[in-house]
Amino acid sequence: MCHAGLGQKPMPVGKLTDADYNSIDCLLCHAPDYRRTVVKEGEGFKFAPAPGVDVLKAAQQVQKPTSEMCLRCHLAVGGGPNHKHGVTPTSKESDVHVAKGMQCVTCHTTKQHKVAGGSDLKAHELINVKVDCSNCHTDKPHKETQANYLNTHVNRITCQTCHIPAIARDPKFPTITARDWTKPLLNEQTGLYGPTNTFISNMKPEYRWWNRIMEVPPEPVGSLDDPKSKITPWKRTKYTVIADKATGQAVYIKAGTYAVTGNPGAAAKKGAEDAKQPYSGEWRPETESAAFSVNHQVAPKAGALKCNDCHNPHGVLDFKALGYNADRVEQLTKAR
Repeated sequence: MCHAGLGQKPMPVGKLTDADYNSIDCLLCHAPDYRRTVVKEGEGFKFAPAPGVDVLKAAQQVQKPTSEMCLRCHLAVGGGPNHKHGVTPTSKESDVHVAKGMQCVTCHTTKQHKVAGGSDLKAHELINVKVDCSNCHTDKPHKETQANYLNTHVNRITCQTCHIPAIARDPKFPTITARDWTKPLLNEQTGLYGPTNTFISNMKPEYRWWNRIMEVPPEPVGSLDDPKSKITPWKRTKYTVIADKATGQAVYIKAGTYAVTGNPGAAAKKGAEDAKQPYSGEWRPETESAAFSVNHQVAPKAGALKCNDCHNPHGVLDFKALGYNADRVEQLTKAR
């Protein structure tokens, strides 16, 4: 329902009503050249076909979802193109799988309109379906020079660690490393306010052990001593949020109030009222951070990390921070 809704918040699965089913927009995922816009309806808003879209023609051309259809929504996750994870596979140049003609649903398989998720997603529609490099690649993926040595890494290092050496490699789609909600910024084109964002391209990942369990706020769980953990790349984003001055707890903000007025205090007051959240009426900035998984924008083989990129005193991996003792760090940082 969330993938193809027309704006109505659906009932829980198993309790869907006729109104929920009438709110489904099949064309969003299945029709080429289809676009939507937001229109006012009564006191609220809803999604509708964009001006110039021939709905009948679109319906006559329905097909299996392509990556372009998925990216109609997923490209803008986090508020804009490539803003959140930073590795949206936007072009053949940015991802080897896109270059081979693969579509999102090649890996994110579907069953009865449920889509297999992967990595650190909190809501999985097909829990028992694994989306992983090993679905296509063997546990000994390297076949050429140094294959035996490289294949020993697979047990404790994810493929992404070496094969996604940088985040937001496509300069046309930088990603966000910091977002400050306490500093509203006017968008001259829309006339609305949004948070102040810090953008970057070719960002280096942060490397952490991960056993596929996540904490909240989003942080990977794992350690060197956990045999289920692998070294995995992450994108770190810092958020400056509006918090209750009395408690330091983040306050729900009313997005519409914030966008129209650019007033953090007014947005916090209205948001706390609507959410029935205790609020002293005064706010202060608080900084939080979140780690997001890095799974797309796989570089060509020539662009993958080489041995010396990690195994040198100034390599991309901080072996001490990863939990290795001093003797092992010295061994691991010798040039290969």
